[in-house]
Amino acid sequence: MKKYLAIGTIVLASISCTETEVEYIEKEIEMATAGETTLVLDARYGDIDFELNKPMDYKFVEGDEEIDLKYEFTNLRYWVSNVILVNEDGEEFLVPDSHYLVEETNEIPIQDGSYNKVYPAKKREEISISDIPVGNYTGIKFSIGVAPEYNDNLSLQAGELNPLNGMSKSSWHWHTSYIFTSISGEMEVIKDEPEAKSFIWEVGSNDYYSQKDIQFDSPITISSKTTSSINLEFDVEKTLEVDAPWENNFIGASKPDLMEKLTNNHIAAISLVSADFEVK
Repeated sequence: MKKYLAIGTIVLASISCTETEVEYIEKEIEMATAGETTLVLDARYGDIDFELNKPMDYKFVEGDEEIDLKYEFTNLRYWVSNVILVNEDGEEFLVPDSHYLVEETNEIPIQDGSYNKVYPAKKREEISISDIPVGNYTGIKFSIGVAPEYNDNLSLQAGELNPLNGMSKSSWHWHTSYIFTSISGEMEVIKDEPEAKSFIWEVGSNDYYSQKDIQFDSPITISSKTTSSINLEFDVEKTLEVDAPWENNFIGASKPDLMEKLTNNHIAAISLVSADFEVK
């Protein structure tokens, strides 16, 4: 609406406005075009940066005893989907086809090696979102996992969804669907003698498709004349808070209670750092 009002005004500008006023109106028209923003999900481990292939300390309680544990991660991957930006009037803009794979991983054999191909090592923490209607935005919503429509039918494509990226599995309630979150590596317990074993913690199934809702400290303006970023922190250490992690080194479809716990942990581990914008 503002764009059309400005266009109507500029017709009169040639008669009644100065050159400076005409330039101002033209700038207002330019402002009324869609913009873009960057969603950052910075992986942390407590107070330090999250890293693969590096031992990281962890403590858990077993009975009355505090146990020292070390995690060495080889894989961290999860889906961010159905991204919604909320403006100052409470109106929601759903980003079309918004399924994004956030990851930090070593090389992964595709479909357990059945295709004789390897998914390359990657690190991806930033999501670029474009064609956002002009506005002042006060919050963002998104889900962790894959929307049921696509999770139940891998032949459907949206955004970055692809069954060949190593994030699909045939064991989620006896049918093939996407893995929503995956974290794996080696764990070492420090008792009388150090002992190590691998761990794989994965979540799938529509039951655990969960939304995160974040409110900004102050609104950000998104348009073709601004640059902006939404900076979030994902604390991996918080996702590890499950009972008896040493005994539960494999979590998947056969352990729904622990999948629910991992889901809740993941949602709680995401927090706002800042939401900023500036005029270009």
